[in-house]
Parts: sequence; C-alpha cells; structure tokens
Amino acid sequence: MEHREEREFRITIHLSAAFAADYDGDEDGFAWHEHFERELKPELVRAVFSVLRSDPRWAVRAAPRGRNPEETLELEAEFRPVR
Repeated sequence: MEHREEREFRITIHLSAAFAADYDGDEDGFAWHEHFERELKPELVRAVFSVLRSDPRWAVRAAPRGRNPEETLELEAEFRPVR
C-alpha cells in the first residue's frame, strides 16, 4: 500500500471597503467588490496556479469540497517526487 502524507495551507483574504461619513450605503451596487471580482480575483487565481505549476514536480487542480466556489478557491496540489 502506498504511503500518503498530507498538510493544508490556507490563504484567506477578508475584503472590505471604508467610505466617508456621507456615503449613501450600497447604492453603487458594491462596485468596489465587483471590481475585485472582475479584475483582481481572476489574476489571483491565475497567479496561484502559475506558481504551483512552475515546478514540474507538482500537479494542481481545482478541488471544491462543498464550499461555494464563488467565495472559495480550493485546490489539490500533489507533489510527485522524482523517482
């Protein structure tokens, strides 16, 4: 039987925005969050995949495990030692 070792590494980003006292609430449709979703989040995902795939000993794939994929990026990264 194959021996398997596992560890977990988490990156959590808590998003927020602060506005002046005269701000009228979320009437802008959370534009700051939409900007994050449209412009930054895809780049973050690409960067994480790129770094993990830059070493040929690692295989990485999306591996959602029950959490909302719109809010959570869950990956399985498997190290394949050179034999």
